[in-house]
Amino acid sequence: MGPQNFIINIENQKWLFNEQEDLCSHGEIYLNVDGTIITQTGMDEEWGISESALALLRTLDKEYICDIENEEGLILHGCGTMLMLGCPISIHWTINHIGENVVLKDFVKVISTDQKAIYYEGLHIEVNENEYRKQIVSFALQAKELFNKSSEKIISNEFERSMYTDFWTEYNHLLNKYK
Repeated sequence: MGPQNFIINIENQKWLFNEQEDLCSHGEIYLNVDGTIITQTGMDEEWGISESALALLRTLDKEYICDIENEEGLILHGCGTMLMLGCPISIHWTINHIGENVVLKDFVKVISTDQKAIYYEGLHIEVNENEYRKQIVSFALQAKELFNKSSEKIISNEFERSMYTDFWTEYNHLLNKYK
């Protein structure tokens, strides 16, 4: 159970559209679980970075059950939609908190909108809770850097403005709680 059997980081991050109007950052992620690389640069996969960071922050004190039919996922594609609204392309895994450890298992990567998926049979690891938290917090801090360096967002739609505000309120609350 070495500290490097779960590695997640952002390989690159950018805006898809106009920086002031794009509410989610996108890019490539490196995810290595016990030597199995699930995603990395060069696999022609782009993910919703900021959305994924919030989904992962939520797992620091909550269980997550892999359920590709009913759950959004932990690494989210985004599909160009607003803040975590229903794109099936994603990476899922089950997270169980057991004592001072976190068990990660049932890894699945949904690779198309028709739910075609890659199942990582038998991939099951136990990580020290502090190591898991460090990886997730580091990822979330890295995701936030692009927003910190960017111009203020121009959001004319009231619903989107409200969702954006709620997103960052929860994000910052969880980040401050665990960093």
